[in-house]
This record gives sequence, C-alpha cells and structure tokens, in this order.
Amino acid sequence: MNTAGLFIHYLSDHTQRQAFLETRRCIEGRVRLERENQRQERLVNSIIPRFVALEMIADMSNMDDELLSQQFHKIYIHQYKDVSILFADIKGFTSLSMVLSAQELVRTLNELFGRFDRLAEEHHCMRIKILGDCYYCVSGVPEPETDHARCCVEMGLSMISTIKYYMELKHEVDMRIGVHSGSVLCGVLGLQKWQFDVWSWDVDIANMLEVGGVPGRIHISRATLDCLGGVYETEEGRGHERNEFLRKHKIDTFLIRHTPKEEAPAKKARRPSRDDTINAGWSTELPFGNIIGMNCVGDL
Repeated sequence: MNTAGLFIHYLSDHTQRQAFLETRRCIEGRVRLERENQRQERLVNSIIPRFVALEMIADMSNMDDELLSQQFHKIYIHQYKDVSILFADIKGFTSLSMVLSAQELVRTLNELFGRFDRLAEEHHCMRIKILGDCYYCVSGVPEPETDHARCCVEMGLSMISTIKYYMELKHEVDMRIGVHSGSVLCGVLGLQKWQFDVWSWDVDIANMLEVGGVPGRIHISRATLDCLGGVYETEEGRGHERNEFLRKHKIDTFLIRHTPKEEAPAKKARRPSRDDTINAGWSTELPFGNIIGMNCVGDL
C-alpha cells in the first residue's frame, strides 16, 4: 500500500509539475508576443499617425491572404478643414554642413528635431515630415482644434527660441517659418513603401510663406491673421518682394511682432504616453542631450 501510494504520488506530482511548466511557457510566450506587438506598434506609429495605422490594421485583419497582398493598392485619404500648416527651415544649414562632419551633422539635426517633436506635442501640432533641414507640422489633425492658428504660432515662437539658444552655444543658425490656415488632404500613399503626407493649395501657400519669410520671424498669411483674432501684434510682411509665388497670386502677408497681448490659455490635458517617463526631464533651457527615435533623418 505504501509503495503504491508513493508511486501514485510521484505520478501526480510529475503531472502537476508538467502542467505548471506548460502554463509557464504559455504565459512567457504570450508576454513576449505582447512586447513584440508593442514594439511593432511603436515602429508603425513612428512612421504613420495612429489614427491611420488603426484603420489600416483593421482592414488587414479582415482580409484573407490573397487580398492582403493587394493592401498597398488601397489609398487612405482624409480631408480636414480649419487647420493651420507650419513650415520651418533652418537658415545657415549650408554653412553648417560645411564645417561639421556627416556624423556630427546628423547628430545635430537629430537633437534639434527631437526637441521640435516635443514642442509639437506640447502645442497640439502633428509633425508631418522632415525633409533635410525642413520641418513641417499641422494643427487641427486628426482632432479639431479651435485655436489651430495660435498653436502653430506658439510652436513657431518656441522653435525660434530653441534655435537661438542653440546658436549661442555652437553655430550661427536661425529659423525661417511660414504659417497658413485652410484645409488639407492627408493620407498614406505608396505601393511598396508607405508614406504619410498632406496636400492642398493651402499647403503650397504655407511652403511659399516660409520660402519668402524672414529669419527669426514668423511669416503668416491673412487667413491665419483672421484666425488669430488680433491676439498678436503684426506688421506688414512684404512677402511679395521676396517671393514670386506670393507676388503672382497677390497673397497678403504679415510678420508676428512679438508675444501675445494676453496670457495664453491653459493647455489642454492630454493622456500620458509610454514615453512620458523618458522625456519628463526635457526642457528647452537644458543642454542638448540624447534624443530618442528620429525616423526621418534619412531624408537628409
């Protein structure tokens, strides 16, 4: 009886241990899968905005293997009205590229544009793309923003303050910024490589406002001025004297003179993200440090 009991106890204990190990391996596999999914999600969101990525993932999950191969042929386009577009370009970038090595130049742009990304998040703007030394973003996409014009102007003022601090530390560089308000089409295009961008006549105007702007100043159109509601003091921009496009289409331009006449409204509360802990100590007044995850420096 004792021998039989010991044998049965051994078999039961062995079975329980095997079940425990199988359960443990299953849980470990599920945790690894969740971590991998989170990494892939962060990678996709660094290239495509979350609201478009969720739509694409939902379509993929409803497709079979044959239709999934044709996923790149679908075009995801959204229209947004009452938005403001900001284009910013670094003045002095050519001379900067002549005195810095390739690694130093990429590191410098990475640090600078990393700070701009933080500023865009604080001022409710969504960065669209980085093209070499050109940075542009939109306010009012994907969620409507009543103060979209003011968000872009505040974003531009913060960018100028950041680049001036950087100029005092190292090199003589400045920002030339153009802001225009209107409507845009945004979405993902491409057959083999996805790319998110915005298109419209108003985007072209914002680009030309930047090209015909003044270093260290924010160059805005009358449409943006009307959206600001007299919050900022302005002066004649004379953009037609510096840009053929603005002169040809008779676009009135203005330059933001200085800070707002009234105190800025309290910023909207946002949902904390996974990166808040990492970026909690960031400040435009601190020395430049390591910035995480810039994904468009390759456009240089």
